[in-house]
Order: sequence, then C-alpha cells, then structure tokens
Amino acid sequence: MASQRHNKKEGSLKDLINKTPAKKALPSAEGGDMIEPGTLGDGEAPLTRTFMEQLFGSLREDFATLKQEIAAEVKELKREVVDLGQRVDTLEQTCDAQEKEVDCHRREILTLQDKNQELQYQTEDLKNRLWCSYIRIKGVPAQAVAGALEYFVVCLFQHVAPT
Repeated sequence: MASQRHNKKEGSLKDLINKTPAKKALPSAEGGDMIEPGTLGDGEAPLTRTFMEQLFGSLREDFATLKQEIAAEVKELKREVVDLGQRVDTLEQTCDAQEKEVDCHRREILTLQDKNQELQYQTEDLKNRLWCSYIRIKGVPAQAVAGALEYFVVCLFQHVAPT
C-alpha cells in the first residue's frame, strides 16, 4: 500500500520536475520572494517560489515515505537476522550434542578394538599351547602303530629317560 502511495506521489513529482528549468535560477538581487524565472521550453510556466515550495514539499513527502519504507525493511531484516541467529544457535547445540555422542562412540570403538586385539592374542596363544600339548614322535615302526603304540611309547620314554 505504501508503494502505491509512493507511485502516486512519484507521478505528481515527475509532473513538477518536468516543469523545472534547464538552467539554475538565481535569487533576485533585492532578496525578494521571486526567483528569476526560467523555462524548459517554449510556453512553459516560469519558476517561482511557490512552485519550488510545492516541489520541495512533494520531495519531503516522498523522502518521508521512502524513509518509512526503509525503516520497515530494516526492521524486517533485523527480525530475520534474529530468527537466523536463533536457528544457528539451535543447530550449534544439536551439533555439539552429536559431536559429544560421536566422541563417546569413538572411545567405545577404540576400547572394543583393544579388547578384540587382546582376544586375538589369547586365541593365538591357546592354539599354540594346544599344538604344544601334542608330542610328535618320528621314526615309529609300522608294526608299533598297528598294534601297541602306547606300549611302544612308554617303553621308549623309559629307555630315554629312566626314572
């Protein structure tokens, strides 16, 4: 609505400006109310103090309207900046909470990786111990394997390490 009022005044302002002279008018030497008349073209009205007052009055009204529109826009921009600031604060709080959660998960992952590595070492150690519990004896005669392997091994150990 303000822009419609501004457009009406702009139209009347254009009418006033079109009547202004092309050359600057100087005040009269006596300091009277009249300003030396000037014309834009043939048959145009002279430039008078009344005309100038109307022109400046119209300009003042247009500037006041423009000032109000700018103030409204600045107020709206301030509101939007405050709104954006609040949104950014909300996002930062959300991100901070998620960052803390991610750090907690990272620590938990590192702990689990350490436990996994320890369990792998224990599994490898148990496998090695299992292999160590078996005794391999090379050079056992075939007839001992077929019949009395245990008797052969007992006799062998008694012969190698007598008690």
